[in-house]
Order: sequence, then C-alpha cells, then structure tokens
Amino acid sequence: MPELPEVETIKNFLIKKLLEKKILNVEIFSQKQFIGDKKKIRGEKIKEIKRRGKLLIFILEKYALLIHLKMTGQLIFSENKEKIKSTRVIFKLDNGYLIFNDARKFAWIKIVKKEEIENYFLKLGKEPFDKDFTFDYLKEIVKKSSKPIKILLMDQTKIAGIGNIYANEALFLARINPQRKAKSLNETEIKNLYKAIKNVLRKGIKLGGASVRFYIRPDKSKGNFQEKVFVYKREGKNCYICGKIIKRIKLGGRSTFFCSRCQN
Repeated sequence: MPELPEVETIKNFLIKKLLEKKILNVEIFSQKQFIGDKKKIRGEKIKEIKRRGKLLIFILEKYALLIHLKMTGQLIFSENKEKIKSTRVIFKLDNGYLIFNDARKFAWIKIVKKEEIENYFLKLGKEPFDKDFTFDYLKEIVKKSSKPIKILLMDQTKIAGIGNIYANEALFLARINPQRKAKSLNETEIKNLYKAIKNVLRKGIKLGGASVRFYIRPDKSKGNFQEKVFVYKREGKNCYICGKIIKRIKLGGRSTFFCSRCQN
C-alpha cells in the first residue's frame, strides 16, 4: 500500500504535469471505484494537488477529487492513451492522460464538493511533518496506549500516513522492539522514535518511495527506498548493524520485521 512517501512522490510529480490542465473526458471501466457523476468535472481545470495522510486531493474549480490508492492502486501520466488489464479509469486532459490502475479493485476515486473535503479528514491523526506533530504529542499518544508500538504507529487516527514499511524502519532506527506495549517506552525512547519517524519518511520521499510490489511513480519508474531498508522484507538475512538474523512475525495481521539484538 502506498504510504506517505509514495503518495507525496506521486503528488509532487503530478503537480508539475497537471496544474491548470483541463479534464476533457473521463472513461470509467470499474464503476464501483468511481463515486460521483463524471459530468460534474468535465471541463474543470485542476487548480491544486494536495496530500492528506495516504489520500490525494485534486482541487478543481467547483469540485474536488479524492483518490485513495489502497493496496494496489497506481496513477500513471502519459501523453498517449494506455489501457491495460487493471486500468479502471482514464482521465483525458488537454496535455495527455491520467490513468488509474488497480489490480485488486480496492482503490477509489470520489467527487466531492470543495467545502466538504475536510469532513473526510476528521478522523485522521496529525501529519508527521506538521508543526503540531510535536514530541509532546507523540509522547501523549504513546503513554496512553497499551497496543504494541508498531500497531500504534500505523493507526491513522493517531498519525496520518505511516504504514507497514515505514513503521518497521522507524522502529529499527529507534532501536525499539515492535512488540513492546507503547506505554512501556521511556522518554528517551520516545525522543528517538520521534526523530526516526521524521528521518525515515524524509528518506522515503527523497528516494521516491518504495517499489516493493505494485507502487510505481507516475512516469512508471520505480522508487528506490526498498534498496535502502534495514529490516523490511529482510527476514533470514543478517542485520547490517550487528549481524544477527532479521526475524519476521505477525502483528495485527501484518508482517513485522526486526532485529532481536538491536531492538531488544
């Protein structure tokens, strides 16, 4: 599933290509994944593209498009119309095509009124790069939770944008076992985690995200973060720091990777 760095990468790419471009037509090949009347946005220009958590927001003239890529969604920009087996929606623009692919059909696009956008974010937690995501905020949510710390990091109602990849990597950088109850962390550990969250997300954005399975950038190129991970999907391999074998367990139904020596 694309996480904050992947969605931020997509956003930054599309800003350069789509701003002030007009939507000439919309072809829908999976109706359940396109919510709303496409006629409402025909002829509308894309005025702004934003991200909130793992969501993309296209601000048009009268309406907005919310896009959630879920597990396997892709957004491809091409000067030519390209339709593959997993293509669900194609937007024809006055400079090319924005193609929405999704192998598993969990992703969605929704037309909303601009004044209703914030209603969709009411349950989302704070953004890791927002000024109100402070050490004190992280300390407060950590000390109130009995959940395993990795599960807490992935709770979108507490922190918006962190998923499985970056939770694993942040906990390794902070030298914290993902199974530990959140409230068991001391102040030094929380400070280390606070720094690790920001550092790993910045690195993810710098490297264009992690192309582990379905994620690619809108020009079809792969991100490079997966080549720089310490623990994610490295079970059975040696830890780069101490040499011990990386372990894989399940937490909350998700694969979790850690070094039992570095993260004791």
